[in-house]
Amino acid sequence: MLASRIRWAVLSAMIGACAITTGCYAEVDAPAPVVAEGYTPQYYDGYVVYYDDGGRPYYYNGGVVAYVPPTYRGYDVLARHYQTYREPYARWHTSVGYRYRTYRRR
Repeated sequence: MLASRIRWAVLSAMIGACAITTGCYAEVDAPAPVVAEGYTPQYYDGYVVYYDDGGRPYYYNGGVVAYVPPTYRGYDVLARHYQTYREPYARWHTSVGYRYRTYRRR
């Protein structure tokens, strides 16, 4: 909670400073997804992978659900991952996973 407040204070100061100068912008990086509840999230093209009730992998792109194409060479690995870690994934998704819908690692 304190880290979040500090982050917002720094962001506010940066935006204030940018308002006085030209050609300045601020970019805030979202924190990387955490390993929690015995689960390590998987990635597709830098996006955090989620799974629907049938175990099909998907990710959020601009707030919109996009399914990982079955033609993706790592699709089978993602599908097996869900079968292996279904219960830890469900706990992770419920406890912290939903927070990373806008995260994309670079």
